[in-house]
Amino acid sequence: MLSNKINSINPSLTLELSAKINKMKSDGIEVYNFTVGEPDFKTPRYIIDSAMEYLDEGIVRYTDTSGIAELREEISKKLNTVNGIKCDKDSIVVSTGAKQAIVNSLFAITNPNDEVLIPKPYWLSYPEMCKLTDCKTVTIPYNEQYKVDVNILDKYKTDNTKCLILNNPSNPTGVIYSKEELLEIGNWAVKNKIFIISDEIYERLSYDKKFISIASLSDEINDITITINGFSKSYAMTGFRLGYSCSRRDISKLIKRLQGHITSNANTISQIAGLTALKSESVEVNDMIDEFKARRNYIMEQLDELNIKYIKPEGAFYVFIKMSDFYNDKVQNSLEICDYLLSNYNIAFVPGVVFGDDNFIRMSYAASIEDIKNGLNKLKNFIQDQKMAN
Repeated sequence: MLSNKINSINPSLTLELSAKINKMKSDGIEVYNFTVGEPDFKTPRYIIDSAMEYLDEGIVRYTDTSGIAELREEISKKLNTVNGIKCDKDSIVVSTGAKQAIVNSLFAITNPNDEVLIPKPYWLSYPEMCKLTDCKTVTIPYNEQYKVDVNILDKYKTDNTKCLILNNPSNPTGVIYSKEELLEIGNWAVKNKIFIISDEIYERLSYDKKFISIASLSDEINDITITINGFSKSYAMTGFRLGYSCSRRDISKLIKRLQGHITSNANTISQIAGLTALKSESVEVNDMIDEFKARRNYIMEQLDELNIKYIKPEGAFYVFIKMSDFYNDKVQNSLEICDYLLSNYNIAFVPGVVFGDDNFIRMSYAASIEDIKNGLNKLKNFIQDQKMAN
């Protein structure tokens, strides 16, 4: 008998999509792929050079389970000065990506059957992470701004509610919470003694407004918040697998204890690369962010011309496009319309159902502007064909 728990975890649909896309490409079919959740830019050269120099020294050893002290010091300095979060290096645990940092955090603060509030639409891994930690996932709807607010939270809170997972900026919508919205949510959590796991991995990719970390808003909110971040999105370092959590010390001690029995320390070379990314940031990073913003603006212009509804992305690198207006007898949901678009128009999107909203599909603009233009022309062809069919 194999594990019932692991067997209950849903496989990643994005991996299944990738397999189909790769099969089409191997058959010589050109596919415009907008499913990818990683920057299409190269890791900045200054980061690569630093890692190479360290490798050349040949002294690659274990580090402290929490991470290299200098890296944790640099992260805490960044959180204090840039984000306004009061912390020190002992608040930081460096992990093998932000995913592990979130799972570590859930293990550290929850017990079996504790309830975790997850606003829709959500990053697809959150509910599966809760299954791993024997928590009960409670998905909650959004308001007119596609965000959660205290009125919604009050309706879904119970005596068993232990934690709220807040993804800001959001994957898949790209929405960003204002200071006022965050303050209301933070004060609500303090009042109700509920933890917040604030996933801020897309922090740097903020285009229209200043990003604010919820833990910066008061000492009381900071006390119940675990801030999650990493290097994958902001520095195009997805393959380095480097993330971190910032929390009060009793929580960080438990996270460190858990990690010590799973992965020990994060990859040592990756930690050196992360340290360099923070200490010696170059103009390449801001150039990448500017390019993402330009792509986003182009996509919005084209979708507006096509009169297709979407949620305006203020951050990250996704557009959540409403496609339920095109559902019919042949395509009745987001899975079927994504399969139809891939099979008939060679454009690949992620169905919204995996994010908890079947009315939408997600388009990543971590792709070249040429591919974006060609892909949107294909989408235009689909819409014209639908009008002719009707």
